Amino acid sequence: MQKNVLILAGILIIAFAAMAAPVMAAQSATITANPAKTITVTVNGGITNWVLAQGLNTDATSVTLDVASNSPNWVVSVKDALDPDSVPAAKPDAGQMVDYNTATSVYGTLKLGSSLVIGGATSATQYTGATVTLTGSDQAIVTGANASTAAGTFTGTPVTIKQTVAITDSVLPTNHVYRIIVTMTGTTP
Repeated sequence: MQKNVLILAGILIIAFAAMAAPVMAAQSATITANPAKTITVTVNGGITNWVLAQGLNTDATSVTLDVASNSPNWVVSVKDALDPDSVPAAKPDAGQMVDYNTATSVYGTLKLGSSLVIGGATSATQYTGATVTLTGSDQAIVTGANASTAAGTFTGTPVTIKQTVAITDSVLPTNHVYRIIVTMTGTTP
């Protein structure tokens, strides 16, 4: 009897040990990821009441860009927003400042004879600037370098605006100004 009790106790100990022992199975998963390319462009400032003298007029302090991108090779482009028509073919004077009545918000027919010229700044290891004559198509004015130093946030990047005025460009009457709306677009190719 005592032998049966010992055998039964032994079987119970083995059964409890088997139930208490963890059952393990190992599998693994490899996870890889890469963030989507992202860029934000913020245009700071503008030029209002610019008194244009005959010849070349330059403003290098009124407009700046804040660019943030997680990817090198980003690009900031500019174009005439083609306000108010939004159709390049309908505005043969794309890039030129046009007569705008501030009282009625209506564009007139007079325009400056030369297109606006816009340039971006250069930072030796982060981005390169270029100067373009404004049109109705996107043109690059700042391009991020092809290195990790070009990914990040760049604030207060100067934009240079140039407008040539000729003796044949008319002075506008009261409540009229020469106006152009410039669109700046960031892309990560």
